[in-house]
Amino acid sequence: MKSTSDIETILHKHLATVLCASPAVLASFDTDFEKNLNAFADVARLNPGTVILLQLGYEHESPELAASLGALIGRFLKDAPDARVIALCNSPRECASLDAVGVETRFIHQNCFLDERRYRPMGGKNRPYAATYIARLTPCKRHQLIPEELAPKLMLMGCATKIYDSEREYADMVYSRFSKARIVQTFSGAKISEYLSQASCGLVLSDREGASFCSSEYFLCGLPVVDTPAIGGRSQLYPEAYVKYVDSTPEAVGEGIAHWVSSFPEPWKVREAWLEKARPHREAFQKLMKELTGHACGRPPHKLGLRTPHPGHLYSLGIKFYLLLKGMTGK
Repeated sequence: MKSTSDIETILHKHLATVLCASPAVLASFDTDFEKNLNAFADVARLNPGTVILLQLGYEHESPELAASLGALIGRFLKDAPDARVIALCNSPRECASLDAVGVETRFIHQNCFLDERRYRPMGGKNRPYAATYIARLTPCKRHQLIPEELAPKLMLMGCATKIYDSEREYADMVYSRFSKARIVQTFSGAKISEYLSQASCGLVLSDREGASFCSSEYFLCGLPVVDTPAIGGRSQLYPEAYVKYVDSTPEAVGEGIAHWVSSFPEPWKVREAWLEKARPHREAFQKLMKELTGHACGRPPHKLGLRTPHPGHLYSLGIKFYLLLKGMTGK
C-alpha cells in the first residue's frame, strides 16, 4: 500500500486503521473520515480499489443524517471513483436508511470489535453501588433520569471528559444533584473491570446515540443493564435476559435499578450471553474481509484500533515499523 504523510499522521492519531495493505482496506469513524477526506482520497488514488470501512459513531437511522453521510461519500467517490466505501451499521433500520440514499452497508455492530480479553467479571453479589453510569456530562446522557435519592449508591464514571461552555450548566446540575455519589473522573481501560465490579447494574439513558460502547462493557464485566428507549442500535447486542427496559422517568429507572439489586444474575452468564450475541457480527466481519481481500484475517484490533492513541516516542517508532511491515511507502 502506498501512503501519504497525511495518512501516516492519521494512523498515528488512531483516526484510521490499515486492516489490509494489499488490497488496501482501511477503517475509520465517519466523523474522522469527513475531517480527513482529502487524505483518504489521496490514498485511494494511489491504491486503486481501496476500500474504506466506516464505523458510525452516532445514529444514522434518521433520514437527515443518512442523507448527510450519503452526500459525504458521494464527494469522496467523485475524487476517488475507483474506491469503495462500506458503512458498518449498528441496526437493520440504519442499513435501510443508508441503503435508501445509495450507501453500501453491512449490519456489523460496532461493539463486536470490543476485545473481551480486556474485561472480566469480578467481585461477588454484595456490591457497594446499586448502579453505575459511564457517560460524559452532556445533556443527551440524561443523568436527571436517575432518582436523586440514589446518589449515595451511585457511581458516575468518565465525568472528566472535556465539558464545553454550552454544557457547563448541565454539568453543574449533575454535580449538585449527585453530590453524594462517587465520582470517577477518569479511569484507564485496565481498571474498568475493577470499577464495574462494585455496582449491581449499568445505566444507558440516552434517547439518541450510536452503539454505546459502555453498554457492552457492562455486559462483558458481568453487569445487567437498565435501558431507556433510544434509536441508534445499541440494543442489538443486548442479551435480553439481562436488560431491564424502562420508561424515561426517574421512577421507572429507579424501579429498574431496584430489580437488579434484588436479583443480581451470575456475572459470567451475563458475559457469555453477550458474547453469543456478538458472534454473528464477528463472523460477518470475517466474511466481509475475506470477500474484500481473498483471505481470512486474524482477530481485529480492539475497537478496530480507532481512537485509542498512545502518544510518545516509542509509539511513533512503532508506527514507522508498522508502515514498513505493511509495505507502505511514502511519497
